[in-house]
Amino acid sequence: MKQSPLVFWFRNDLRLHDQPALCVALDSGRPVLPIYIWDARFDEEHPLGFARMGPQRRKFLEESLQALGGQIAERGGRLLVFKGKVVEILQQVLVWSGAEGVVAQREYAWEELIDQAALARVTNLQLVPGSLLFTPDTVPFSVDKSPFYYTAFKNKVLPLGPLVQSLPEAEQYNFYIPGDLPAVLGRRIMDVDEVVVPTYEGGVALVGGESAGRTALKYYLESGAALTYDQTRNYLEGDHFSSRLSPWLANGSLSPRLIWKGLENLRAQNEEEVASLQSLREQLLWRDNFRYLFMRYGGRFFWPKGLRSAPLKMFDDKETFERWRLGETGEELVDALMHELNATGFMSNRGRMLVAYHLSKVLQVNWQWGAAWFENRLVDYEVYNNYGNWAYQSGRGTDSRVNRRFNLQTQAKRFDPDGGFVRRWGKVRTPGFQK
Repeated sequence: MKQSPLVFWFRNDLRLHDQPALCVALDSGRPVLPIYIWDARFDEEHPLGFARMGPQRRKFLEESLQALGGQIAERGGRLLVFKGKVVEILQQVLVWSGAEGVVAQREYAWEELIDQAALARVTNLQLVPGSLLFTPDTVPFSVDKSPFYYTAFKNKVLPLGPLVQSLPEAEQYNFYIPGDLPAVLGRRIMDVDEVVVPTYEGGVALVGGESAGRTALKYYLESGAALTYDQTRNYLEGDHFSSRLSPWLANGSLSPRLIWKGLENLRAQNEEEVASLQSLREQLLWRDNFRYLFMRYGGRFFWPKGLRSAPLKMFDDKETFERWRLGETGEELVDALMHELNATGFMSNRGRMLVAYHLSKVLQVNWQWGAAWFENRLVDYEVYNNYGNWAYQSGRGTDSRVNRRFNLQTQAKRFDPDGGFVRRWGKVRTPGFQK
């Protein structure tokens, strides 16, 4: 008698390395049906008139799915990609396939929690942590008591010892081979059976998928740039001013534990190199910290006053927001940064801090509008970092100095000392990018 399958629902974990949830599904002994759902929310339009997902992230996600589909095909399976409302699609897949349940990576943001709760009411849903360095069963605090401030969080989790012993990857794959799809599931958005091999010229291409992400990580570690990160991390551009690993990290083509393991294998020769490696590790710890804050506070990251009890002054000023969004504020550095974002889907860490500060504290425009525009533009968008950092920079999050200020002229002199960044991006426009 043919065994009924389990559905494996890929989410923000588009990889086969360090895949604890997929290993749980395969270890069940049942054949596994891998699917991805292109959430209908991705194509929703914000009330301000732009899509939730812009072209750069869309292209990167499509490439990542294509690459994942190729990896699964090499192992005898087939990734099915559907478009629609998540719970509806999953219910239809369960009925069609006769699957015994769904296994997936656990997520912690508001819409994801809604989907998980709704799905758990209609099927056996097993959720497995996969995006964290420190899972809730390993930390010395309960989720409802997770530290509010980053430094306290870091001090509690760092003493836990080595994080990476082994990265789970299945030794054998047992995929369910589906027959013809019923009409209700017949409209897939893409075929993902062909293996895509990215090509690289002059460094690392920003191409979606696990193979490209692992190549980018290898290149970054072997270049020696990780050992000088502390000296370059606040610059707006330049050689290795950023690791640029965040796009693969955001959709799970790279796991944070693989990056951590790569950093552990580097040997620092002096205090500056030790500090650089520590700074990189702390960037990964920030990801965990924001996820724990989402676990603790739920939807409050989407409240106008965020995690604070007293709201700061802000206005729903559409005209001023449009000037900021288009890079037409008259503030040279802010405008150059926004032009770069709109053209490329990327911006330095320091740049993100400065434009968020300018919108929320100087212009006093609704900070959530800024977060929504970043959601549209950033190729490395993920809900936790995006809303966590916007709340922080706007004074609605976990910054202990809610009224922190920046002098933009001083920032420009420090991090764009020859003015090259502003000259390069100051007059750039990207026709038609608004949507």
